[in-house]
Amino acid sequence: MPKENSFFLKVCDFISKYSIYALVFLLPIFFLPWTSDVLDFNKQTLLLFLVFISLFAWMLKVLISRELSINLNKTNIIVAVLFIVYLFSTIFSLWRYGSFWGWPQNVSESLITLLGLSVFYFLVSNLFNKKEIFQLTLTLAFSAFLSLIIGFFQIVGLFLLPFNFAKTTLFNTIGTAGTLGFFIVVLLPLIFSLLTRKKSLGITLIWAVIFTVVLLLTLNYHILWWLVILGCALLMIFGIQRRDLFDSRWLILPMFFLALSLFFIILKPSIGLLPTAPIEFSLSQKTSLNIDWQTLKQNPILGSGPGTFSYDFAKYKNIDFNKSIFWNFSFGGATSKVLTVLGTTGILGVLAFLALMIYVAFCGIKFFFINKFSDDYWNITLGVFIGFIVLSIGFFLNNGGLTLDFLYFFLIAALIGLISEERKKYLLEPSSLITLGVTFAFTLCFIFGLGLLILIGQKYVAEINYNQGLVQLQKGESDAGIRSIEKAVGLNPSSDLYLRQLSQIYLAKIGQEAARTDISQEEISKNIQLLVGDSINAAKIASDVNPKNIANWSVRGLIYQNLIGVVPGVEDWAINSYESAEKLDPNNPYYPAQKGIVYLIRAAALTEEKEGDKPQILSQAKEQLDKAIQLKSDYAPARFQMAMVSQAEGKTDEAIKGLEDTKQYAPNDIGLAFQLGILYYQKKDWKSAQGEFERAIGISPNYSNALYFSGLTYYEQGQTNKAIEKIKKVLEINPDNETVAKVLANLKAGKKPLEGIGQQAPIEENPQ
Repeated sequence: MPKENSFFLKVCDFISKYSIYALVFLLPIFFLPWTSDVLDFNKQTLLLFLVFISLFAWMLKVLISRELSINLNKTNIIVAVLFIVYLFSTIFSLWRYGSFWGWPQNVSESLITLLGLSVFYFLVSNLFNKKEIFQLTLTLAFSAFLSLIIGFFQIVGLFLLPFNFAKTTLFNTIGTAGTLGFFIVVLLPLIFSLLTRKKSLGITLIWAVIFTVVLLLTLNYHILWWLVILGCALLMIFGIQRRDLFDSRWLILPMFFLALSLFFIILKPSIGLLPTAPIEFSLSQKTSLNIDWQTLKQNPILGSGPGTFSYDFAKYKNIDFNKSIFWNFSFGGATSKVLTVLGTTGILGVLAFLALMIYVAFCGIKFFFINKFSDDYWNITLGVFIGFIVLSIGFFLNNGGLTLDFLYFFLIAALIGLISEERKKYLLEPSSLITLGVTFAFTLCFIFGLGLLILIGQKYVAEINYNQGLVQLQKGESDAGIRSIEKAVGLNPSSDLYLRQLSQIYLAKIGQEAARTDISQEEISKNIQLLVGDSINAAKIASDVNPKNIANWSVRGLIYQNLIGVVPGVEDWAINSYESAEKLDPNNPYYPAQKGIVYLIRAAALTEEKEGDKPQILSQAKEQLDKAIQLKSDYAPARFQMAMVSQAEGKTDEAIKGLEDTKQYAPNDIGLAFQLGILYYQKKDWKSAQGEFERAIGISPNYSNALYFSGLTYYEQGQTNKAIEKIKKVLEINPDNETVAKVLANLKAGKKPLEGIGQQAPIEENPQ
């Protein structure tokens, strides 16, 4: 072979292998601050970039060397079948774009993530020999140790990372605190095995064990203790069975963890000296199974599509869920990984997933119990195998995440690479059909892989612009923020998230534009018309891009609702949008309540000629609000609006009673307190009105309207000095308000406060 070819072979081999080394080390600790999803979205990008770089280098090496070596283990076929099932499930998904890319849905469940993991499995099981796989496990163990240290310090409140989003006990580089514990527990048998194999790393690994103990004690999650028991029990069984290969002195560590786990499971103690672990919530097994069952009745073979569990949850959740504090929360996954796969990829998906799990477990059992092979890497193989078993069982009890899915495919690849000797070499002769087929396959892989990398880069830049836009909006730089998010939409027009956010930003910008004094009224009107059109168009495109996303219809309805009185006939558009959302989320009281509000607004805006339509419209409002209350009896917004219907019907006493009843459901609702005060004020029940206005002020001391009417109420009770005190404060908050200044002047002059003014509230505001 020419020297230049030999050099290129070494370069290709170096790139292909060290890309994987870099991936194994970086992925558990990787995050970046310039995207809205700092963890999994960045991990997915890292996975795909390094995997395809490694794949391209390996393909080039094969073509230069004219030699193809493939591990013929049947696991390759099952991984390929799993990918094909995900592919067809994506094709028939509720939202193909989200199922393919993941973001802004569940990144770890996407087809593109599975593609990256499948290629990663292929590369590790084919490129690396046993010694190199051992080095990979060391690399992973060291990275896990770093993630453990970072996660531990986060949980105890020692924030080492200089980012605002990291200044919370909820953040770590793996996912939730429970996911971090799950990740470490899976690797615990591997750490024990490494201790027996690589004594030079003993101090580092012992520290890892110590941090693991403290983390487990801090979290004190029963699922984690059970998984520790499983891993340690298996390690002890294998260790005792093969004392000739396993240093029995190290069994003291799994024995210690086994005893510790049993102690905490049986006695359930709590350790007050340790910090309180973050509370985590997930769906129950029963709820998850019910949602899966309802989903499978509609799509039994391929499910609803990878990453679409949140859509299934919204559509099929039980009405009793409204009684919980999470009634308006969307769950992106079931109780466990297996149940998530069942609902989103159907019967074929879960069968392929379980087939992979069972076959790899069979390969391990065959290696240890039937063939009884042993070599220098027996201990490491044992740690990898037990870690795989723990993670597989854990997937029936807990949900995954990109890092756990990556660990799953790493353990499979490492185990197959360590126990499988079936490698077949093919010589690629220039004129052979095999060479032609391999070249064609590699060309397809290169073209599609390069195309995907370009698209991934484009979407990543779009996400950077989107996040930058959000930051700029938070700083009050609305124009710059709009430009950044518009750029994100231009780079990734298929993202309904970007369009949905943009429509709301345009709507908020309308108010800012109307308040401008530096341009003519004609220019203001023109700008407002453009913003109204842009807001409507963005909301419409978002729901057209992804009609199965409830949020798109909800925002679209809200946009239309806020434009009532500005755009003719928009009330019907709002109602239709809320109805579309209601079909996708039928047990959510928000949507019928919003429809009731739209009918109420329509009734209030009737002209004198159409006043006769008012009873019918109010009846429609009452019907929708009653539906919302039936869905959730303590839904305060619906009860509040029902009282407003009574007020519109002229039934003031009934309205007051309705608001008084609503207070028990929303004692700190400032709008409710103010509105109830207004009703008492109109009835001239000054004492009750004063109590409600003061209650509103207690919630928000600078609430101008409550202060204003509190001052008027004090005057009606003959307490002029207190009235002056309240109105003075309103003027301090709103120094340019001429109405307030006139009221104050009247009071100081001994006149009636509203002489020549009127009784309307002086400020249009959202109380702070």
